[in-house]
Amino acid sequence: MKNEFPCDKCGLCCKNLNKSELYSDLHDGSGICRYFDDETNLCRIYDHRPLKCNILASYDFFKDKYSLDEYIRLNVKECKKLKGEL
Repeated sequence: MKNEFPCDKCGLCCKNLNKSELYSDLHDGSGICRYFDDETNLCRIYDHRPLKCNILASYDFFKDKYSLDEYIRLNVKECKKLKGEL
């Protein structure tokens, strides 16, 4: 696997924040990020989004536990779960 996350901008991660306590500060209880734009299916603050919303940037918090390749693979797996592919 290449050292990048293959995001297809489906928005499912931004619509399911209630599945992880880590993101509880970004939604109002509905699970949808308060910065998610339903019309564009994109983040309204993308260039200034929280570090935890940037998979590659947040790797620094996990680099002692996973290789970058494994970290990306785990994130791809969770993405596929949200899409119902697993």
